[in-house]
Amino acid sequence: MKCKFLLMLLSSAVALQAALIKDVRLDCGGAKNCQMVFQFTSDKDLPTFFQKYDEASKKLTVGFSESDFALGVGDYDVDKSSPFVRSMKVFKEPYRGMNFLKIEMLVGSSITTDKNAIALEKANFLLKFGAKNGKSWVLSKLFASKKAAAEKAAREEEKRLAAERKAAEKQALLDRKAAEKQALLDKKAAEKQAAIDRKIAEQERKAAEKAAREEEKRLAAERKAAEKQALLERKAAEKALQGQVASAPTSASALLSGIKEMTVLIGSGMEQFRLVADKPLSIDKVSNVSGAFIITVSINGPGKSPVFKVSAGSLVKSVYWDANGLNIQLSVGAKPVILVQEGALILQTSENAVRRDGFVFWGARPDGIFVRDWMKTPERAPEFSEFVKSYEKDSKKLVSSTQTFHLRPVVRELIVVADETEFYAAPSEKAQVMQRVVFGDRLVNMDLNGLYRKVQVGNKIGYVNRRAVSFSDELSAVQMERLKKVDQERGEKLTQGMKPAGSALDELYEDRVTYSSFGRRDPFVEIKGLVEEGINIDQVELVGIIWEAEEPVAILVETKNPSVSYTLKEGDKIMNGKVLKITQTDVLFLIQEFGVSRRYSMGLPDKFGGQK
Repeated sequence: MKCKFLLMLLSSAVALQAALIKDVRLDCGGAKNCQMVFQFTSDKDLPTFFQKYDEASKKLTVGFSESDFALGVGDYDVDKSSPFVRSMKVFKEPYRGMNFLKIEMLVGSSITTDKNAIALEKANFLLKFGAKNGKSWVLSKLFASKKAAAEKAAREEEKRLAAERKAAEKQALLDRKAAEKQALLDKKAAEKQAAIDRKIAEQERKAAEKAAREEEKRLAAERKAAEKQALLERKAAEKALQGQVASAPTSASALLSGIKEMTVLIGSGMEQFRLVADKPLSIDKVSNVSGAFIITVSINGPGKSPVFKVSAGSLVKSVYWDANGLNIQLSVGAKPVILVQEGALILQTSENAVRRDGFVFWGARPDGIFVRDWMKTPERAPEFSEFVKSYEKDSKKLVSSTQTFHLRPVVRELIVVADETEFYAAPSEKAQVMQRVVFGDRLVNMDLNGLYRKVQVGNKIGYVNRRAVSFSDELSAVQMERLKKVDQERGEKLTQGMKPAGSALDELYEDRVTYSSFGRRDPFVEIKGLVEEGINIDQVELVGIIWEAEEPVAILVETKNPSVSYTLKEGDKIMNGKVLKITQTDVLFLIQEFGVSRRYSMGLPDKFGGQK
């Protein structure tokens, strides 16, 4: 209780100004365990504290919010053979709008955890270790002797540099005099050579002018002869043309006159009919589907023509001309989306006739009709009843789930949610940084490449870290409020709640996600009756991570009742905290209890059921 009371006292004070750490020491005297003492100038307005140990690098990092270090930031060597602290690196780092003073210590074998006990004695903050037999030191005294030696060496170095500078100035004076003498000799030689060069150039100019006059005369004679020859050839060609047949027979066209091309494309749940006329089309000349399922394009044409039957697809039956223009006869009940793009008429609708993966292409041009079929042979899907027969009811094996996503080509707007991030030329942090983008900047989403999103900024295309951006419908309430303020300052407006700009055929598609739970509760169904405090991470375990989704999703189940499961994303709230980060193998939580923040990591189980 005393420890918790001290923690509450340390973290609850609101600092009106930065706290100051005037010195740091290691106490290892007597029979007590060793401890680090951080000496603050005052016992009031003490900051928030955290500690973190990295096993791989043998580093213990402690941090104090809104604090300064009297000895200054930088690197401090303490004792390279010490079982406790060997060296220290002091630096500042912002986090969530708050400046933190961090002290990163390279430690020995006596420090192996970040669960070290803490205490408060007036203005001294104590970090207690579970080991003895260390060598005590005070950082200010330890570096006083080193500072004096460094100042002495600096004075001696300054004297040596002064002597070298004086010698260099003397040598520079001698060199300057020698250079001035040589420059005078070079100037005289250059003036003499320049006079010779001017004389030679004048002679060459006169010779070039004479040659140019002679070349001009020659070209004039050749031009006159060519004009005379061209006149004779033109007269001969006109005479030969008069003797030929007035018009030669042309081959018959496979299409109606006035039409360049018609194509049909079927596949991926869509059927498209495309028509290109001799004259560019515009949407204002295209009528809606009539009661007889006819679309009329009011453009000039033959006035009347035979009926051209379309032999592919279930959307368009035939095409023909009449006095009103070009008529497109649709199948009964067809209600396609009508587009005009780059002067071509496009009809699109959902496809239900072909139930296979792939595409069918049919194209009609004046020189013939072409058909291509890239359809795959349908494969028989396993029946669920066959799986149930071999399913063990009481088994706790993790059965792999299946997901089916139907992706649609919709251009969506991304918003930068990081304070600042790099805009790379390639999907790598080692690639060239083209510029930096800041919170609230809008980017055009183009593709996803591992940990990076391919985006467009103005007329530039590059990559940003996928964790630094979000879609507008994924923003948290805090991010939305901050974004509104940024937009007001910039004079912009967030298109909140509006449909993203994209294909006009969005209504034809349906996003489908299927999940095979095989007897367990579907984690994608909302839990009814969940307590307001959120999930207690002490009562759940991590069983899966969906990493390739647009946002990583962690799947957890209750330890005592595995049939109850939950899904969490980054930023979701839990009891006394939230989800801070999701990686391919771990979930990192931020827990806030008694005014103190700590991090808790939960990893995926290995194949034997233990933690990785």
